[in-house]
Amino acid sequence: MYNRSWIILLTCLTLSLSTNAQAPPPPEATTRAAADDTALVADYYPAGDDAPALILLHMLNSRRGAWDPLIPDLQAAGYAILNVDMRGHGDSGGARDWDAIIADMAGWVELLAENEHSSEAGLAFIGGSIGANVALISCAQSDACDGAVALSPGLDYRGVKPEAALVDGLAERMALLVASQADASSATAIRQMFLNAKGDVSARIYPGRAHGTRLFDSRYDSVSRLILGWLAELFAPEAR
Repeated sequence: MYNRSWIILLTCLTLSLSTNAQAPPPPEATTRAAADDTALVADYYPAGDDAPALILLHMLNSRRGAWDPLIPDLQAAGYAILNVDMRGHGDSGGARDWDAIIADMAGWVELLAENEHSSEAGLAFIGGSIGANVALISCAQSDACDGAVALSPGLDYRGVKPEAALVDGLAERMALLVASQADASSATAIRQMFLNAKGDVSARIYPGRAHGTRLFDSRYDSVSRLILGWLAELFAPEAR
């Protein structure tokens, strides 16, 4: 007969093996040269064949690690992920030139194609704060992009103005706009964007003042479910 300590040990080993067997693939560190030879860095999380891809864009003065809370859920849902350090942030070189940062996004989309990501599988940008503005503009500029998630976008962050991209560039695509009620500039921005948008746009305003990826600190479960539900609708076969 097994004693209690052996039963506990066997149970722990079984749980450990089960966890290891289901562990998602680790990220692949990726460095590429921008058009001006600036070294740009991202983590690429591969997925199965024909998996939709997501490009994640952090906030000002942040880096790609800000998305770490959400990535396991995105992986579990089956998405390929490219988690980017925008130039001038994190491990990427260069100055914080926002026109150049927006231009860099076309190169990241090309990198996904080089990693055998099929354009037919679908692509979305997800950004926080100024990264949300970049996400909306970059999606509008890319024929491969189906939609964008914007956490705490603004009408004008450091000259990055996404409203025209949302109203016109995404007129036949989808967008999800999220902000906190007491984050006044973002809450005002998404109300205006929502009223003027022509495409399939959803908006959610939470209580509080959390901004961008800091929404994960206080409302992770709700924000995660919101994003995952929206992505499932975006990439549903009948929607494509």
